[in-house]
Amino acid sequence: MHRIEARQIYSTCSSGATYHYPEIVIVRAYDPGARTVEVTDESGRDPRTFDIPASYFHATNTTSAGRRRITGYYLTGTRRR
Repeated sequence: MHRIEARQIYSTCSSGATYHYPEIVIVRAYDPGARTVEVTDESGRDPRTFDIPASYFHATNTTSAGRRRITGYYLTGTRRR
């Protein structure tokens, strides 16, 4: 698993919002080893915070074998202050 840090921006691997979670999220808080990541909707349309399982977060949208991921979130950048 890669390093998850506050202010990182993630997008869904399936390129769209899921039933439960927004398409693009910003990490608010994560404690290494925790099971969930606290995020907010990057668009600002939904003011709620979401707890998403840490296992959903990936460094890239492809697997180590080069196949495209169909679930979860992949890292797209870091928000500046």
